[in-house]
Amino acid sequence: MRSKVAQRILAETPEETKIFARLYADIVVRVNQLLKEKGFSQKDLADKLEKRPSEVNKWLVGEHNFTLRSLAKLEAELGDTIIHVPYRKPVSSSVGGKKYITVYKNAHVTTTDVAYTNVWKKSKTKSKTPLANVS
Repeated sequence: MRSKVAQRILAETPEETKIFARLYADIVVRVNQLLKEKGFSQKDLADKLEKRPSEVNKWLVGEHNFTLRSLAKLEAELGDTIIHVPYRKPVSSSVGGKKYITVYKNAHVTTTDVAYTNVWKKSKTKSKTPLANVS
């Protein structure tokens, strides 16, 4: 259980700071995961980026504010996605109104590629489970 002081500090922390810390941690974990997959050390990455190893180390311990440019360089050198921004595509529904689907590969989708259907899959617990991620 958290102490009262820790609870007070957390309650007083602005939401944007909490989000920043979560996103930063996600980025660092992803970069370390890619380094491990590629068999690279921080020094190897520093050499590829033409940076000092100490600078790359600062990036991965939370002492650096990533820019989109630095993230793009990391993605280019590591050869894989670090940040993914899902694309929400509007589709018409037979029920009326506009619905949205989330496209997870940032692929170009036309309305002929995706058809919205208001169908529910039956389960043993008799609850309704939507077939698509529609909101």
